[in-house]
Amino acid sequence: MSTQTGSTAPEEAIAAYVAALEAMRPETVDSVVALCAEDIRFSDPFTDVTGRAALRHVYEDMFRKISDLRFKVEECHGSGERWLIRWTYSARNRLLGPMEFVGTSLVLLDDKGLVRRHADYWDASALFARLPVLGPLIRLIKRRIAA
Repeated sequence: MSTQTGSTAPEEAIAAYVAALEAMRPETVDSVVALCAEDIRFSDPFTDVTGRAALRHVYEDMFRKISDLRFKVEECHGSGERWLIRWTYSARNRLLGPMEFVGTSLVLLDDKGLVRRHADYWDASALFARLPVLGPLIRLIKRRIAA
């Protein structure tokens, strides 16, 4: 922690955030949310919320639906306020069984080293392809448009 500005160096802030994400369990959601600005904006292919309370709800809801979460950061690149994180997410969904997704997150920090923006980018069609009714149709479409 810098004593002059009262803020955390960006490299320290992103390292703490990555460590908290990788260690996230139902009982540690608050430690992840604490590293975020009050007006954090979080988005992924299914969600777009603003605020710590909304983010906490997203994570709590995720843990109601999945078990055996493993969030592994493969790479983290950036400087200052802007960071890109490449990750692998694996978990077990009670309805769909084991799942694994590879994605990238854009993470923006504020001047205090808190996360003000977290945007996840991953192929949601991989999830849809597992659904009983949509799955065969999604897989057919993917095969047809593949090069």
